[in-house]
Amino acid sequence: MSLRLISLAPSSDAAYRTALIASYLIARSSRERLAIRNEALVYDRTNPGASLMDELLGARLGDVA
Repeated sequence: MSLRLISLAPSSDAAYRTALIASYLIARSSRERLAIRNEALVYDRTNPGASLMDELLGARLGDVA
């Protein structure tokens, strides 16, 4: 298993958010998803506003949400 590192620096940039969500959706293991959720939590702490963690969890729900 190898973790994919996001090459963009955490910021309020939409491209970073999109890349992190896409990585979360294709993550193959719970360990990868946990690392991405941790990254989202750090992002949320440094960028108040719309929660990236909420977006990650909502994206996994798909049509159910």
